[in-house]
Amino acid sequence: MPPKPNTKETKILMSELMLLCEWGECSHQFNNMEEFLSHMSQHLIGHHYEVGRDDPNTDGEFPCEWRECNTMVQGRRTDFLRHAYFHCFHVKIKNIGEQMIRKMGLRGCLLENQSRNLIPELPERLQCGWNMCETIIDNPEIFYRHVDNHSETFPEGNNLEHGARCEWEGCETVAKNKYKLREHLRSHTQEKVIACPTCGGLFSSRTKFVDHVKRQAGVECKCMCI
Repeated sequence: MPPKPNTKETKILMSELMLLCEWGECSHQFNNMEEFLSHMSQHLIGHHYEVGRDDPNTDGEFPCEWRECNTMVQGRRTDFLRHAYFHCFHVKIKNIGEQMIRKMGLRGCLLENQSRNLIPELPERLQCGWNMCETIIDNPEIFYRHVDNHSETFPEGNNLEHGARCEWEGCETVAKNKYKLREHLRSHTQEKVIACPTCGGLFSSRTKFVDHVKRQAGVECKCMCI
């Protein structure tokens, strides 16, 4: 019997992404995140989302039309945009989870799928805490990329002589290299890297996701999203 592939050896190709828009009756599909986000922005131009456009401090109620979400986002328009764009990010990491299941030959999640499009409550603003940065971006996908870019200031190499120091406010962590630093930065941003395509659960590592799927082999259990 051939050994099962290790999660680190299971390559997830961004070119294989299948990103389905579920806004209202829309069913457009993309394999490019930039095109998907651009498409989503067109849904958000509707007049009933324009409350507070000129004054971002104006509170209002914004209905999310993503299928099986039905959230009424209360607050500023930026709160609504952050929620809406997180659905796009959620689609991406659910698709990564789907690829993992397929490539590893796993059975898949056995939970009901009513929660597959439910997303967590997000922080008030997505603000970068890197020294002298403080950039605010209300699109989670773009925000996580921005934070990742801070790790690119360090050179290549597995064991840097002085390490890769995290300059997030109040943090003194020194990683071995920029790749470990990138992983560490997720502890500040709370970015998840993979999600379950069936129940929608979000996970901070592929290993935790695989554990989630394997725990349910023939036995239904409560989803523990980490």
